[in-house]
Amino acid sequence: MNTYNLTLLVAGIDEDHLDDIYEATDGAANVEVGDRWTSTVGYDIQADTFADAVLRAIKLIEEVPGLTVVRVEPDQLVWASEIAERIGRTRQSIDQLVKAQRGPGGFPSPVSGNVRNPLWRWAEVEAWFAAYEHREIDTERPAVIGAINGALEARRNLHAQPNPDLAAKLEALISA
Repeated sequence: MNTYNLTLLVAGIDEDHLDDIYEATDGAANVEVGDRWTSTVGYDIQADTFADAVLRAIKLIEEVPGLTVVRVEPDQLVWASEIAERIGRTRQSIDQLVKAQRGPGGFPSPVSGNVRNPLWRWAEVEAWFAAYEHREIDTERPAVIGAINGALEARRNLHAQPNPDLAAKLEALISA
């Protein structure tokens, strides 16, 4: 078994949940309580694979009444400043790479945002830097995080759907 370090964004946490989270995770979780949408649970969990670790952590946290896992961190959509922080470069260095003023060119295209604040997919950026720096990357982790976060978002949207016919069609699409 391997030990994986996870950070989950969890809705619904307040001070009353701390003992329940402690018990659910055998004391292995580190909780940072924010407002109802920004609480995080850091957790070292053992599992055979990263995917197993994430799914098990989500299950354990959601067994605590009133808690819902919103997202697995780190978020897959990143601004240039977040890229700089994760890579350990300055914001100006990232801007130069994006604009092909430095480096080999071919920086990934933004996937969202506007001209002043574009967003990139972290997995694409990380793969570009790995090629640029001639190093290997872990391709499983970003793929698992992206898929699980997509499933968590689909679940939230499904539960928020007031039209039962549309909800049934969405559920069929999700489970297909």
